[in-house]
Amino acid sequence: MAIQFLDTRISIHSDNFGGAEPLSDLPLLIGDIGLQVGAAVPANTSSVRVALTGTAVIDFVTVVEPPAEPTVVSLTVERGGDGSAGTGVTILNQQFEISALGPLFPISVTAADFPPAADVLAGEIRYTLFIATDGFIDLVLSGPAVFNGTAAAGTT
Repeated sequence: MAIQFLDTRISIHSDNFGGAEPLSDLPLLIGDIGLQVGAAVPANTSSVRVALTGTAVIDFVTVVEPPAEPTVVSLTVERGGDGSAGTGVTILNQQFEISALGPLFPISVTAADFPPAADVLAGEIRYTLFIATDGFIDLVLSGPAVFNGTAAAGTT
């Protein structure tokens, strides 16, 4: 079956620098998109594929004495769910180690998904992006945080 473009969506949690939203071990929702896939022709419902990308910029809160252990920052992408972490199917969980003496940079993830035909037949698939930390370094979401997704179907 010919390739079908189905949908593309973006979610912008923050689009500028200078933010100071604290990060913790409680996952923070920073991306939420609903991809419309109901237009997939019946022969393509089992060959829908989704490409997802997300980026977040983090920064330190003042570090007086650097801890010996790095802090882990996790970006998690889920399919389905209600917008709360852990209620959907985990598509990707990427972890980044952050050291108090190291440079900070935008952290990004790229994920792909082949959703089940039952999800495609529902017409819309919800994808979410969460960020959380685990460690002794206090971090904030300080800059742009975006999440993008595209859905297509077909095999040739």
